[in-house]
Amino acid sequence: MTAAVAETQRVLGPHTDADWSVPAGPLEWSCRDTAVHIAHDLLAYATQLTAGPTDAYLPLDLTVRPEATPVLLWCTGRTSLPGHPRRTSWTWQAART
Repeated sequence: MTAAVAETQRVLGPHTDADWSVPAGPLEWSCRDTAVHIAHDLLAYATQLTAGPTDAYLPLDLTVRPEATPVLLWCTGRTSLPGHPRRTSWTWQAART
């Protein structure tokens, strides 16, 4: 994962000021949509590896709002978390009014 993120930063980093709405090379997708797709796949892959389910994919999705900028900073800024991965319990903490 670290190598994939480093390579993504190396390749895309110099182009942060470019127009990301244009097609990504020969693809029909824009550069922005392609970067979001890469971020989604890396997140899903890391989550599968960490959680370790063997019978199904985890119900996970990544949505980046159209107005979110810059997408490269968001994508690369979310690839590393402090500490080592570990399994913990999780509960929804609703906001109190």
